[in-house]
Amino acid sequence: MSERLDDEETMETTLASGEDRLEALPNDLLIYLMSFLPSRDSVRTCVLGKRWSTLWKSVPALRIDDPDSYDAVSGSNTFVNEFLRLRDPTPLNVCDISSDCVETTADYPEWADEAFQQMKPWVWYALSCQVQVLKICFPWRVIDTTLISSHLKRLHLDGMHFEGCSLDFSSCKVLEVLEMISCDIYANIMSQTLRHLKINGGGFCIDDRIRISTPNLIGFRLAPLWGWAPLLDSMPSLVTTSVKLGEGCEEELCYCSNPSCEGCDAQPGGTNYPVALQSLSGATNLKLKIYDPTRLSIFRMDLKWRPVFRKLKTLLLNEWCVGDDFTGLIYFLQHSPILETLTLQLDLESSQDYHLSKTDESCNLKEQSLLSPHLKVVKIICCTPEDVIVRRILKILCAHGVPYEKIEVEVRMVQFRSIYDQIIPVIQT
Repeated sequence: MSERLDDEETMETTLASGEDRLEALPNDLLIYLMSFLPSRDSVRTCVLGKRWSTLWKSVPALRIDDPDSYDAVSGSNTFVNEFLRLRDPTPLNVCDISSDCVETTADYPEWADEAFQQMKPWVWYALSCQVQVLKICFPWRVIDTTLISSHLKRLHLDGMHFEGCSLDFSSCKVLEVLEMISCDIYANIMSQTLRHLKINGGGFCIDDRIRISTPNLIGFRLAPLWGWAPLLDSMPSLVTTSVKLGEGCEEELCYCSNPSCEGCDAQPGGTNYPVALQSLSGATNLKLKIYDPTRLSIFRMDLKWRPVFRKLKTLLLNEWCVGDDFTGLIYFLQHSPILETLTLQLDLESSQDYHLSKTDESCNLKEQSLLSPHLKVVKIICCTPEDVIVRRILKILCAHGVPYEKIEVEVRMVQFRSIYDQIIPVIQT
């Protein structure tokens, strides 16, 4: 209490004396604090006094944030162009160009093209000032994406449409992080330096597979909402990977009309080559989820190429792995030689949707000896332990030599108190 009274007395004394504590701060600190302001507000500080009149010119951040996208094209471009003309050519740490506009390029294609042409010089200016972090959030229909920089380390793109161009970042020599949020991607992605790639929301081309060639990734997150799953080139350095395909991302059933077909020449885009799993097989931590696993999945089609997950220690699968008589589950049990933790997230509605046989032949396989001796726990997260699929999974685990004490069954929001009380009776039925 006494400390609080002392602070209040000090504040009152400061106010009474008219002392401005900001004046005591060095210019470098003031400029650093100003770098968190929108550029327009940064310029407005010049009215605070003579000392402030030119500080904004050295702020190492360019932040263009206009709530109205139409002002961004017509009104605000005058301010931005003048701001860039008067600013000192000091290096930029951050360039953040964003708009709250919710319209899409499909609604206003002409405006989107004009916006792109207006804003391109701002991006080139930032690159010329050695910007290290570039963030762009704007409904552009991107015409030219060739970025050349020896200083850009992080690139964040939001709400943009890439078509008729190439997302080739080979000229960004130190680019390590690429994040694409709610983007429509109709172009191949290429970079030799990327270490982390995140694609969340948006979607890919529905006529052909785009290609992602980023051989030095260590972190990869892919969560599109629609389109064909991208073709992934080799990623031998992967550590952590999460792939979650949205409702519109599942591969269509093969045109040969065989629901059990794993893809043949009758299917456009073909599956006569591995699409994803082969390139992800070097990951240490892997999550593979599909929004609608009852349809033919690219994961199950990729298994025919026999990838081996030699470094895999933690694995999470959702219910896609139980389709076609537990093909995915059994495959990973047999081809992950150092697997330590397996988690199965099951949100099952009807076992009929997964093409399951009425026999337990899937439990008696010749390759059972390949089960990882390092396996510590198998966690099954489900809606009810009485589901027929959960029962079959437990039998498969048992047949593959997974000890009872390593299996945990968890009902959503409810954790069983005793593993033995719940699992052993189900195994024995």
